[in-house]
Amino acid sequence: MPSLIPEDLTQAGTHALVIGVSRYRHFEDGDEPTASGAEFGMEQLSAAARSASQFAAWLLNEYRCKRAPLRSLRVLLSPSDGEVISPAIAALLNGDTSARLENVRVALKDFRHACDTHVENVAIVYVAGHGVQLTKHGAILLLTDFGAPGQLARLEGAVDMAGIHAGMNHPTTARTQFWFVDACRQRPAIARRFETLEGALKLDVPNGDTETSPMFLAATTGKAAYARVGGVTLFNEALMWSLRGGAASGPEDEGVDCWHVPVTALIKRLPDRVKALALGEQAEQSVDIAGKIHEAAVHEFAAAPHVDVNIDVDPAPARHACRATLRQSEEAVVVENYTAWPLQRPVEAGLYALNIAADAPYKSYNELLFVRPPAMTRQVKVAP
Repeated sequence: MPSLIPEDLTQAGTHALVIGVSRYRHFEDGDEPTASGAEFGMEQLSAAARSASQFAAWLLNEYRCKRAPLRSLRVLLSPSDGEVISPAIAALLNGDTSARLENVRVALKDFRHACDTHVENVAIVYVAGHGVQLTKHGAILLLTDFGAPGQLARLEGAVDMAGIHAGMNHPTTARTQFWFVDACRQRPAIARRFETLEGALKLDVPNGDTETSPMFLAATTGKAAYARVGGVTLFNEALMWSLRGGAASGPEDEGVDCWHVPVTALIKRLPDRVKALALGEQAEQSVDIAGKIHEAAVHEFAAAPHVDVNIDVDPAPARHACRATLRQSEEAVVVENYTAWPLQRPVEAGLYALNIAADAPYKSYNELLFVRPPAMTRQVKVAP
């Protein structure tokens, strides 16, 4: 399957595979319902393809890795009726790019070949859609033609993401890999009728290991993953927030010479953000992390990311007597003699000097602030 951008295999780079499935042709509410599709008791989705397209658009327009720039991007999408796909990706899709089994086979073969060309490559995989789980560590993605007539096994038309991940974990392919599986991980009721459920696409597992290959699973074992109807999934929303600065670390961290998103920060911030978003919808959702964890930069920033700063004085009656100046340098002044408390501004991450000049009886205040993502809040005590 061709890449959406000109593919370059002559030198090390990042190769990405993105799959999003919202339309299921053979479910009970699909265009061509079948008994095998209906017996899983699932319905059409409204956010998976859109979420995948948003991630693909981020890769296309924002992703940065100096040593391994994006050199191929394969995208398969099956949106539901009325689902909004990122215009940047929609404009590049041509021909049959639906997330059906045969297309996924071809895309996976070409993606694996691209990753195998240099061990210095970076591999990125993001999939979204209906998912099921049959084992404690499993994660199976259902494709748009799941349940098609003539399939010999119940899970033909599905992809065993844990099995694909394991098959890419060897020392002669991309040594840096990042995997995102945005799907439920619940055991289907039909599984009670079988000793095993077979047929999901997976790879042979070679000997040895790659260097780093964390797999971020949107749901924990046996649980659901949620989405905003007509919007994106909570996992996607949290992931985009993390990659755009919420999980950023400074150039002094992990030996990287620029602001970046390290694996360890993503491991901490992404689950916390998903949990907070779910709680805001009166739901529970927990992220699981599998695979080989070794520090690496998931994304590098060309400039410092923005951080929301919130500064106030305590006690509140002191506000009328306090004036704030926040500067990054003599030339870069954020605010000067600010009095409309609280002070709330998005600023570039970095070192700032905060000065609060207070009239008697309150005390003036000076501090050097290292402003770092995801946000900074200060309650400055100026009481005499």
